Amino acid sequence: MRSISLVTSIVVISAFASTLPALAAIKTVTQRPTIQSLPAGHAVLFNDGQCPSGQIAKFVHKEKSGQLKKSCVHSN
Repeated sequence: MRSISLVTSIVVISAFASTLPALAAIKTVTQRPTIQSLPAGHAVLFNDGQCPSGQIAKFVHKEKSGQLKKSCVHSN
């Protein structure tokens, strides 16, 4: 009985782990994001040409402040 529980737990955890990259994916957009176009709590990537070589701008709509936060992140 214990081995069945262990096997079931492993199957559930591996099924969940395989969906994590899809859940964590950030969409790349072709138009500069605005507060109106980006839902609160979400992030997108946009190449605004102001980040160093090999990096892309990440825009995050902060939930509490109602502002966009920009940071440069490494593009893969």
